[in-house]
Amino acid sequence: MGDKTQITTLLLAGAKPGYVLWVGLGSATALICASFIEVIIGAQVIARFFKPHTIALMSAVIFTVLGLLLIFGVIGNIKIS
Repeated sequence: MGDKTQITTLLLAGAKPGYVLWVGLGSATALICASFIEVIIGAQVIARFFKPHTIALMSAVIFTVLGLLLIFGVIGNIKIS
């Protein structure tokens, strides 16, 4: 979801140019916290139950399925009223 975070950061910084430093620090802090949580979950939970090959295969399948669902418009439709 990095793209959405980057766009949000860009829009926040553009809306309040005086707060560019704070927006940058907040964005960096959020990325660090999210990455830390992902590493802890991956190392302490997922890695205990699945082999690396299984995790890679599951990731590839999920990525492909989500991509196809987006391409065919099953998910991700944004309607602006």
